This record gives sequence, C-alpha cells and structure tokens, in this order.
Amino acid sequence: MRKVLLFIAVLMVSLTLAACNNTPDGNQTFTLEELAQYNGQNGAKAYIAVDGVVYDVTNADGWNNGSHQGMLLAGTDATAVFATSPHSAATLNELPKVGTLVSNTASVNTPNSYLPVFTLNDLANYTGANGSLAYIAVDGVVYDVTNVFSNGKHQGMQLGGTDATAIFAQSPHSQSLLNSLPIVGSLEGYDPITDPNATNTTYYPVISMATVEANTGANGSTAYIVVGGVVYDVTNVFSNGKHQGMQLGGTDATAIFAQSPHSQSLLNSLPIVGTLEGAPLLPNTQNPTTPGSGDDDDDDYEDEDEYEDDDVAYANLPQAIQDYIEAHYTNLTIHEIELEHGYYEIEFSNDTELKFDLNGQFISVEYDD
Repeated sequence: MRKVLLFIAVLMVSLTLAACNNTPDGNQTFTLEELAQYNGQNGAKAYIAVDGVVYDVTNADGWNNGSHQGMLLAGTDATAVFATSPHSAATLNELPKVGTLVSNTASVNTPNSYLPVFTLNDLANYTGANGSLAYIAVDGVVYDVTNVFSNGKHQGMQLGGTDATAIFAQSPHSQSLLNSLPIVGSLEGYDPITDPNATNTTYYPVISMATVEANTGANGSTAYIVVGGVVYDVTNVFSNGKHQGMQLGGTDATAIFAQSPHSQSLLNSLPIVGTLEGAPLLPNTQNPTTPGSGDDDDDDYEDEDEYEDDDVAYANLPQAIQDYIEAHYTNLTIHEIELEHGYYEIEFSNDTELKFDLNGQFISVEYDD
C-alpha cells in the first residue's frame, strides 16, 4: 500500500512540474507569426504585444474573444493602438506578462553579388496590408507587387506574402505582368539571383527590428522609425519619439505614414540610417555625411503643417473605419467627417462623434448631453 501511495505522490509531483513548465513565465519569446496564433478565437488564448512586451488579455476586463472596443487586437503588435490610448499605461500594468516579441524577418545570408534569399516565413511578412510592402514568389523569384496589387490583393485574392506560382500558372497574361515587376530576391531552395548593381553600388547598413525598437527617442535619446522597409532617424523631428500624440519612435510606422497626405515630403527630409533586416537593400547614392538632406526648400517639412483640418469624403476613409460605422452606426446619418490634428472625427446628426487614428483604429466616442 505504501508503494502505491508513493507512486501516486511521485506521479502528482511530475504532473505538477510538467504543468508549470507549460505555464507562461514572462520569459517566452514570440515572433509575429507565433503571436498570431494567440488571437482569442475558438478558445485560443489572447495575447497582444506592446513595445516589445507580450501580454495575456484572455481574461482581461473589456476583452472578448481577443477583441477590445470592437477591434480584434489579440495576436497582433498593438503598440500603435496603445500609444493613442490615454489609459494604456494603467491597463498594461494590470495585465500578466508572458514574454517578449522578437523579429523573425531575417533572410538567409547570401554573397553581396546576389539579391536577398527569402524563406516562406520571410515572404509571409510582406502581405501589403494597410499599404505596406507586398511581395509574391513565382517559380522561385520574389517580386515586388506593392504598386500593382492594392493591399496585396488581386482580383479579390490575397496574394501578397504568398507563393503565387500555381495562381500565375493559370493566368494567360502572367508572363507579361511578371516582366514588368521589380525583382527583389529569390525563394529559398531556388538558385540565387545575381544583383545587377552589386559591383558598382554601395548599400545602407542592414538594421534589425530589435535595434529599431531600442531607439524609441525616450528622454531625448535617438529615435528610429521604419517605413516601407527603410529605417529613418527622427530624433530631431519627433520629440521623445512622439508625433501627434502617438509613440512612433522604435516602431514600424508604415501603416501610419500610408494615411498621411505629406508623408513623402517628410521622409525625403529625414536621414536614412539603413534598411530593415529582410527588406531589399537600399543603394546609398547620397552624400554619406548628410543622408536624406536636400537643397530644395519646397521639400522642407514643418511638423505643425503635416495634418491640415479638412473635410474628408466617406469613400476616402480607411476601410477599417467604414467597416466599423457600417457595423455599429448604420441607422445614423453622418453630418461631418474631418481629418483634424492627425485623427479622423466623424460626427453624426444626433451629435454623436467618433474618433479614429490614421490607421483606422477606433479611439473614442462622445455623446452630446
């Protein structure tokens, strides 16, 4: 009998230890691909990442199946969303920490004479969502379709970030389209593609996302942002890495800049410090002592003029805002839509007012008392 009891006790201890080993302890690491599995759907746990820290929102107040205030945030990097929330710090302090977010965008190393080699996981990061870079692979060649497929979609199909070989094999005009597309690399397992500019061109340094995230601009330190795979220094433009109330320093701000009417003139004025790891190499054709500088006064950027208070047509709103209104306010008549101080403000005929950021994320609602 004692042997039986001893065996049961040992078994229970073993099971307890096994359970402990499977419990998040705050030291786990997640890639964006791994984080996406924790979206709160179909019984899955709900995790979000903010400023590189991964939090568990499965049982948090105000969260339901990974959604918060009508937005499905679980499984994503929600840094930009929380940067616009007035209560974000207090909310995060109450959430369990389960780990940290790490970059998984590194491409396979190739000699300088070849274009970058992409794994399928690398390729999956270039979906074209929200105006970001969109790449496809066809027969082992990786093409840039950013300017051809809106948000990575073509004829209703999400092709950005995928191996589209089978799809293009069925298209009668596929070869003529491919011939017009920029080639940015090759798919792992295929012959590498020679870089035609390799012998005559110098490139900006390759910078990891971890390095970008470490340069937030906090307390006057260096501030980097990523836009379209290019890393810019915004230290002297965004105070402490913040712009229009949003924490952009240390983040990939591609989606935010896609909604800005004056984004290109700003980017043209910023020093380029490198390209994001996994993105195409950027030839350095500028004076290395003054990267990003120019002599055209018309391109000078004034921070206070980037966003002009202006009326906006409903059709020009980000699709996320249109979807939100159609889901929750279809019975109300829109009185006015404005882009004011970097935010979309939608006022209805009953004086209800909704506020969204430039990426179409819901911020707040106000009612007339």
